[in-house]
Amino acid sequence: MRKINYKAAPKSLEKLASPDFQNTGRSSLGMENFVGEYYFLDINKLVPFKNQARKYFNENEINELASTIREHGIQNPLTVLKIQDGKFEVISGERRLRAAKLIGLEKVPCIIIDNIEKAEEIALIENIQRTDLHPVEFGDSLSSLLAKAGWGDISKLAQKLGKTQPTISDHLAYSKLPDTIKKYLIQNNIKTREILRKLLKCHSIEDMEALLGIRSTSEKIASKSVLRINVKSNNFIVQDKAILSLSKLQRDHLKECLKKVISRIEDLDFK
Repeated sequence: MRKINYKAAPKSLEKLASPDFQNTGRSSLGMENFVGEYYFLDINKLVPFKNQARKYFNENEINELASTIREHGIQNPLTVLKIQDGKFEVISGERRLRAAKLIGLEKVPCIIIDNIEKAEEIALIENIQRTDLHPVEFGDSLSSLLAKAGWGDISKLAQKLGKTQPTISDHLAYSKLPDTIKKYLIQNNIKTREILRKLLKCHSIEDMEALLGIRSTSEKIASKSVLRINVKSNNFIVQDKAILSLSKLQRDHLKECLKKVISRIEDLDFK
């Protein structure tokens, strides 16, 4: 987001952003090449930007930010886009919005823009500047931009963002991972290039889960009922229909387990 250079205002931004702020008007502020205005908007009219790159937020960080805002106020206005029904999407500043809600602020300072393409550009540039943005989140943001008219192909996007084409291509590939895998990577802060590239080479979601050490609910259920052998007198009744639902990776693991069982049986024969 552009650095904001504040011009003289009736009160400091901190005071204006405090819970006891009574004035519902607007104040002027100076930006790089023009004078804009920030408005104090009802917090209930603000909703997250639908194309926000960051999908998951660290609660501890939000709590820390809330403490800072309680003490010093909101130092930088949120950037919002006006939508229908009197609502505004938060293009940049969702962490500030969440923190403000925690401490009970009713209004927050906002800069209103009315150009969706400009909104997406601002959101992306801000995300690029974040050192902690997950590669998957960045990839999702790039994918969303490429789907829009006017951003061009990968080479043009790389030029606009000051990134190399291989970097853009790699991150776009991460965005194509299954949603469950992406969620797991983000929530567990798994972002090394080595692991991400290995995931891209997997042939199925089961292979990806195995690489990450994930045991899904379906796997847990299957491990309890995939194969049953009942003994009645000298007859063995085998129930193995559940094998049909196993993945190739799971079937291979089952084979290894059965080989060990057979080996133990054979050992008993020689005792």
